[in-house]
Amino acid sequence: MRPFNYIAAKTRQEALTAIQERDEAKYLGGGTNLVDLMKEDVERPEHLIEVADLDNDRIIANAAGGYTLGAAKSNSATANAPEIRKNYPLLSMAMLSAATAQIRNMATNGGNLLQRTRC
Repeated sequence: MRPFNYIAAKTRQEALTAIQERDEAKYLGGGTNLVDLMKEDVERPEHLIEVADLDNDRIIANAAGGYTLGAAKSNSATANAPEIRKNYPLLSMAMLSAATAQIRNMATNGGNLLQRTRC
């Protein structure tokens, strides 16, 4: 793994500013995918901006009747949320079958959206 600078963002604005000011920067939440890609030298960020502790881990009901899933919410917490289990049981089941419990506890919704997969 290549060396990198670690930045612990304390606010959303600080995280946004940090990524705008730096080339080759990535956000780090759970790190289950990004860190593996860094170990394999697939991803080579010079800066990692920690966003796991920011207030991005809520599930919010929206006006259209659906939910907005916080990017920093773990896959386990999302899958086991009562409103998701009740209203989106297939999403819950898919998330619970996607990885081991240890990975689901660390992996985040945002990280899954950014995941690089092979077909």
